[in-house]
Amino acid sequence: MKKISIMFLSLLVLVLVTGCGTEEKELKEQKLVCTTTENEDGMSIEQVISMTYKNNKLNHMTMEVNTTITDSTVKENWEEYKKVLDKDNKEFNKDGISLKVEVNDENYEYDTILDIDIENATEEALKEQGFEGLKDDNSTLEDSKTAAEKDGATCVIK
Repeated sequence: MKKISIMFLSLLVLVLVTGCGTEEKELKEQKLVCTTTENEDGMSIEQVISMTYKNNKLNHMTMEVNTTITDSTVKENWEEYKKVLDKDNKEFNKDGISLKVEVNDENYEYDTILDIDIENATEEALKEQGFEGLKDDNSTLEDSKTAAEKDGATCVIK
């Protein structure tokens, strides 16, 4: 009986110290959106990375890479260009990570959307996609913003 009382008391203290419920966590959700644009080699490439932080810990990330061919020579080789990109960008949806490809042949656009649910992604899936250790990354929203802006991105906190 004494063990149960001590366990109950310990649990009660834990609840009082940490709070009960998830209301505080939900209030501390922020999104960082960083954009970079490049125009070279006959193409325009826009990359948009949206990172959602809960209590200043990254838990979801979406990366969109939108490529538009602007050079007539590259447009003439559009089919070959698509084949090369398709080889590197196979669509999938597995273990908390998905990759979707959207192609617009009329406007010479090739877009990829990589979505990572960090809380549900497996370490193996993250490693396969080149994001090994992402679950253990302790970078804050401000750390990520500073690093992205240093690399030339324009970032906004929403």
